[in-house]
Amino acid sequence: LRTTIPTDFAKKTSVTSRRSFLAGGAAIISAVAAPAFAAEGSYSKSGSDYSYSFQPPEDMETSTKPLKTHLDEVNFLSSTLKGYQYGITVDPVRINSLSEFGTPEEVAARVVTAEVNRDGVFDVTLVKDPIIDEASGSYVLNYLSKGKRGDKHFVCKISVVKQKLYVLTAQVKEENYVGMEKELLAVMGTFIVK
Repeated sequence: LRTTIPTDFAKKTSVTSRRSFLAGGAAIISAVAAPAFAAEGSYSKSGSDYSYSFQPPEDMETSTKPLKTHLDEVNFLSSTLKGYQYGITVDPVRINSLSEFGTPEEVAARVVTAEVNRDGVFDVTLVKDPIIDEASGSYVLNYLSKGKRGDKHFVCKISVVKQKLYVLTAQVKEENYVGMEKELLAVMGTFIVK
């Protein structure tokens, strides 16, 4: 297994306990682990203590998993491009902001480490340095995962609002990423946590 993290932020990453890593890092990548599905038009969801909206591409069909593993989870799958999908998860956390969990680089390092430890994954590489979406305070991660199920390109938008962790994960086969990049990033911009 090989993990590649650009820049020198791995040196800056603080050591975390296994428990805190599993609680935080696993929750962040859980949207990646789920197959994704979607709906036509705008998608909004509210619970007693969470709320978000999202505008999936028109060719998406919505689905939920039969086994509930998150406070909220919805998946979106393209009906026209195999392997193109989005997933949204919401989980309770004990922090009030994403910066309490770490810098974008620290969170990226945790996600990459958790992803490379998944069964069947051989290599995970950050494609771009993680960034902060200034409008929402969200972190945006862009990475490539290579494994026995092929090369998959992921972009995640991660937010913490009112002690809820919101993760939108987009996934597309690496061979299709360049052609889908503009749409994928535009769709990521429609994810609004309230």
